[in-house]
Amino acid sequence: MTIQPTGTKRPGTRHDLEERAVVAALRKLPPDDRLEVLRYIEYLEYKAHMAPNVVAEERALWGAVEANQQYKSRHPDEKLDVYETGEDFLKAVADL
Repeated sequence: MTIQPTGTKRPGTRHDLEERAVVAALRKLPPDDRLEVLRYIEYLEYKAHMAPNVVAEERALWGAVEANQQYKSRHPDEKLDVYETGEDFLKAVADL
């Protein structure tokens, strides 16, 4: 795995020290874990370049997921009915 430095920096700056610390930490990882780190870095790059409306939509969707998880934790007795076939579903909702 090769990390390409980005931007211009002066040696000895905080940015340089942080970059060296990241590279040193990467070298300590087992090789099998490095791909996971690379995927996370790619996600951060993607996130950094998203349009503002996409960021707002992603926040709203994640907010809905969190609200749903909270609701489920407060109401564990409420479970979704699962039907094997469409016909079973139609029978169950016929009286609605």
